Amino acid sequence: MFNRLEGKIVEVFRTKANFACAMELSQTTMNAKLKGRIDWKRSEMRKACELLDIPLAELVDYFF
Repeated sequence: MFNRLEGKIVEVFRTKANFACAMELSQTTMNAKLKGRIDWKRSEMRKACELLDIPLAELVDYFF
C-alpha cells in the first residue's frame, strides 16, 4: 500500500525497525500503518517527512 514510502524508509534508515525507532513507534504499529490497517496521524506524516527528507509538497505521493 505504501510501496514508495517503504522504499524511502529502506533508502534512508536501512530497515523499517530503525525507522520505527526514530518515529518512536513500535514495530507492530509501524507495520500496521504501512499495511494500511492503522491510519497515519498528521503529526506522524510530518515527522516522517522530516526524518526521510521528503518535501511536504510531496507528502501526498508517499501517504495517499
